[in-house]
Amino acid sequence: MNISEITNPDKELVDIAKNLINNRKSKLSTVGCALKTTNGKVFRGVSVEPRHSGPCHSCAEYSAVGTMQTDGNYKIETIVAVGEDGTILPPCGRCREMLKEFGNPYVIIQENSKLFKLKLEEIIPYWESK
Repeated sequence: MNISEITNPDKELVDIAKNLINNRKSKLSTVGCALKTTNGKVFRGVSVEPRHSGPCHSCAEYSAVGTMQTDGNYKIETIVAVGEDGTILPPCGRCREMLKEFGNPYVIIQENSKLFKLKLEEIIPYWESK
């Protein structure tokens, strides 16, 4: 596994995602996401979890990617998601597959309170499988 140390710009992404949740207006959003594109633009998103819609929800990563695409960007350099308790969350399987459509970005991960990043392909089994 090819693990990299996080940089100051990575820490800024983490702070942006944390602030999305800390300053949220709705308790229905429990995850914040920040991503940086290969051209340096930063996009944000929050999860949307309606109370009365059963399992219908949208992950924060989808929200951030939708905003990115709306702006005409398609290559992610680095992405991070943060839960309402401040924990860094790895993307779920559905998000991993979606993110794969936008390159092989770095994903910021937390293990035992230490932050690091690795390429998306490192956390998707059988990356090259058809």
